Amino acid sequence: MEFAYDLSGNGVPVLKKYVVAATNTVLGRPYLKTADGGVGIVLGTTTGAVDFIGVNIDAAGTYAAAQNSDGSENAKTTTLVVNPFGVFRARLSGGATDGTALTARSVTTAQTDGLTVVHSAYNSSSPDMDEGTIWGYSGANLGIARKITGTADGTTTVILAFPRDSAVGDQYLLAPIHPTRTLLAQLTTNCTEIDASAAIANDATVVCVDMNLGDAASDGLIASYAYIQFADHLFGATVT
Repeated sequence: MEFAYDLSGNGVPVLKKYVVAATNTVLGRPYLKTADGGVGIVLGTTTGAVDFIGVNIDAAGTYAAAQNSDGSENAKTTTLVVNPFGVFRARLSGGATDGTALTARSVTTAQTDGLTVVHSAYNSSSPDMDEGTIWGYSGANLGIARKITGTADGTTTVILAFPRDSAVGDQYLLAPIHPTRTLLAQLTTNCTEIDASAAIANDATVVCVDMNLGDAASDGLIASYAYIQFADHLFGATVT
């Protein structure tokens, strides 16, 4: 993930360098506060971002606990974007691995009220996409998104109708995240993207500020994004 903007109106990333507790060569990873008795800041996990500090923009090497024989610095550091009101862009991945394409779900039965999408080969309740987002990837509702309010085997329901009828063969994409919703995000293995194939619980770890949802004309399978804030920021007002 990467710094997108700051809700305070300051678009400039604030950078701070900290001693790290572990080697890391992956950029765009969340870091958390130093643990009691620990060497330095620690990596976030796929479901853990309590006491979030920032996202790294450079790699960190392996520290040496003992002095180096030549007297050189034995600590290792990394540089973080630490804006408390920072918003980060995270790609929506179709699985636990970074870069996995989302899966387009094809309509198998036409609907005439815009309130349901019938896709018999897909169960939107397992994992549950309820309270997430469904948007048109191709067909009549291309590029149009709605909040999911009901899920079942073969059917996804919305309470605000799509403006046009869904025809057989139209395709939709789904993600268990929606703007202004707080959630416990399931990140990918490298913690740089959101795993949109996993159910996401209602929690205050991450807040979805906005989404940029791609369609067939804009590589939506690999270029759809959520813009998120980490709610429990060490330098913010919600420290636990």
